[in-house]
Amino acid sequence: MKLSKKFVVGLAATAIVGSFGITAASAATIVAGGATFPLNLMESCRASFAGDSTANSAGHKVDYTGVGSGTGKANFFKNDYTFGMSDSVWKTSEITTAVATTGGASRTATNFVFLPLISGAINVAYNLEGVKPAGTVLQMSSATVAKIFAAQIKTWNDPAILADNPVAAQPKLLGLNGQTKFTLAKKSATKATLTATLTSKAVTSKTKNLIITSSTDGGTTVKKIYNKKPKAGKITLSVPYAAGTVYSITLDKALIGSVSVDATSVTIPATPITVYKRKDTSGTTNNFANYLNKVAPTIWTKETNDAFDTAFPGTVPTDGSFVAAQGNDGVANGVMGKNGGIGYAETSFVNERQTAGKSIQSAKIKNGAGEYLAGSSAGAKLAVGAATVSDTTGIVTFKYDNMVSGAYPITAVSYGMANTAAFGTAANNAIAKSYVLYVLDTCAPAVAEIKGYAALPDSLVAIAKTLAAKIGA
Repeated sequence: MKLSKKFVVGLAATAIVGSFGITAASAATIVAGGATFPLNLMESCRASFAGDSTANSAGHKVDYTGVGSGTGKANFFKNDYTFGMSDSVWKTSEITTAVATTGGASRTATNFVFLPLISGAINVAYNLEGVKPAGTVLQMSSATVAKIFAAQIKTWNDPAILADNPVAAQPKLLGLNGQTKFTLAKKSATKATLTATLTSKAVTSKTKNLIITSSTDGGTTVKKIYNKKPKAGKITLSVPYAAGTVYSITLDKALIGSVSVDATSVTIPATPITVYKRKDTSGTTNNFANYLNKVAPTIWTKETNDAFDTAFPGTVPTDGSFVAAQGNDGVANGVMGKNGGIGYAETSFVNERQTAGKSIQSAKIKNGAGEYLAGSSAGAKLAVGAATVSDTTGIVTFKYDNMVSGAYPITAVSYGMANTAAFGTAANNAIAKSYVLYVLDTCAPAVAEIKGYAALPDSLVAIAKTLAAKIGA
């Protein structure tokens, strides 16, 4: 008797599969969802997990939907999700006491696993035309950020923003998530030396050109002085110099920023500020509001919350100056499409739009060490390293006012949620466990930085793997 191809495949799939010990009769898909903060990483990880014959030879899949941390926690607690993610730590009040549809157990803090999976920077993204010199990336103190998002600063040329940006001179410039570095030195009355250091992550086979322009009149007249396909490594260029020259650097369509030997006045237009906030219950909001509350407690007076309107100090304006958007993606899209727009989103959502040549920048935020930094993988990794970590829960508590040099202050950790044996099925819980370990061991170390995230330090990964052992147990 000749067996059907479908039946033969089914028989072959009955073996023990993957390096994480999943036993399955055939490929299965688990329903997952939650935070949009890690969405770009989850898209990469779940795709590679499905095709990884070593870790997942049965071809199991994780169907992850970005709905926000609040909805993600609610759906997981109701047992609608086998695996969930949240950037905000759960509260006892959020756990439903309803009897699950399977298993007959009530959801408590002891029958699910909550563990750290990935970290990343929350960028203060903005879109503003007319800043001079062209290519200037704006700086903001913590107090300025707090006042903008509290509706206390309403135009871009507010004295507080001007005070944060006295000059445009930047002899050292980092860009593209810390993957490029430019230094500038004056050599004579007519020449300067510009050194570019480009990592292999910044320059790939698809990279087309490195463009450097110069201007001596604040960006009104721009001269292209370099336009070549770059290679990874160090490039040293002799560039023409005159007093007040500002050099702007672009890699493909992504504007890195500007550097200048001389202190040059920054001009900021009187454009109205439009704030883009989350309309969904969001862990990104929770972490952002917590940062604002801790660094500016007299301005952001309320306890942090997943809901922006609840955390907001007062009543959110209804005059159109505040616009609600869905997810990190929605906030980034809103900022990108509005001159004068500003919002908060994970680094990857800003990077992918910059790479596409869209009008969006990441403001440089002042950290506890007094440095102005844009959000980056490197900055997030240093912030996690300087934070307090619970050895038993893996919960990370950031020290916003005590950042080490290079640490980006507005950083968050995204946590995974999975079941013990009390909920779900053994087969689905095994897939969730396998996927969690795959993210920690394989996917995050390989692609987190490329996507704009930061893999957890080894010490925190060890805690996370100890917690992961409880999944399905």
